[in-house]
Amino acid sequence: MWLIKEVFYQRKRHYLTITAICISIILVLLVNIISGYIIDNVNYSFEQLGLNINCIQLLKNRKDNWIDFIIEDCRIEKYSRYNKKQERDYKIIGCDSDLSQVFTFEFESGSFLNKTSNMYNDNQVVIGNKLKHYFNCYQIDESININGITFRVVGILKKESRNLYEEFDDCIFVFNDYVTDYNHCGLYFVSESRFDDRYLNEFLGKDNYLFVDQSQTKESLNSLLKLIRNVLMVLSFVSVGIAIISLVNNTLNNIYTRMKEIGIKKALGASSKDIYIQFILENMIIFLIGILISLIVVFSVVKVINISLKNKIAIDLSDNVKYIVLILTAGSICNIYPAKKASEITIIETIKNREFS
Repeated sequence: MWLIKEVFYQRKRHYLTITAICISIILVLLVNIISGYIIDNVNYSFEQLGLNINCIQLLKNRKDNWIDFIIEDCRIEKYSRYNKKQERDYKIIGCDSDLSQVFTFEFESGSFLNKTSNMYNDNQVVIGNKLKHYFNCYQIDESININGITFRVVGILKKESRNLYEEFDDCIFVFNDYVTDYNHCGLYFVSESRFDDRYLNEFLGKDNYLFVDQSQTKESLNSLLKLIRNVLMVLSFVSVGIAIISLVNNTLNNIYTRMKEIGIKKALGASSKDIYIQFILENMIIFLIGILISLIVVFSVVKVINISLKNKIAIDLSDNVKYIVLILTAGSICNIYPAKKASEITIIETIKNREFS
């Protein structure tokens, strides 16, 4: 308690130092939290737009299982075959149930196609929002007739759902087996690595396919966002460095104004080690107070910001604790020198100092 009393009541200049520490830590934490939130939301937007999706569309029909070969050779894990047929008022897309792992669908009601034990998967269908008026179907589990086949609606997509490949409002999704007379066929897939276009040239033929790869756009924008984040983090840590320098400078100045105190303590039996520990602990308390105030401010700011956000900002404690520990460690190391300087002061030096008289 006496150390806290020293900090608050007898060392008023520490208030400015605590303020500087608070500002610098708040900057570091807010930059880390908000930039992480922005990057996560941009990646989510990429997924909604389909910027993380690659597409291979076959231009000339083949009788072999070319999709299976590509999936196996390139070790693709997230994928869906597709067959497209354009009708007068809507587009039928035959696909696998795994298309929901490739595309990001938002449903007004229901869910995507699910495999069942039935050979025809219970004639499931997912329809775009505009088509619920076309088929007069406003709830799931109702039946609609498409080209003479009765389907059970298992999902209705939200209005104005889309990505770079499809406008979902006028799309019908069924299993591939139902779309045999199709205009286009191909493969949608997600790949973490860049896809080799030369492989497709050799396997499918140079003019026999259309390949769309959006990964370069995603990588470029992600790299730019991470660069901006890193620059802001560096600037934030510069402010931390300034705060630490301010604390060290403040401690060095305190040594000479506290000569009388140090001399009296040494005269009463305090060792150099006791003085050293006192200065180290005082500075540690200043940092801990700054960290505590910063955390309260950061949590409050994030809570206020979340009021106006649809997707709330989540604070990853483990990710932010490492920065707090780093700042605390750096501050402790930098305060070794002034604490050592204070501990080396002798009683003779305090007597010679005017402050002692």
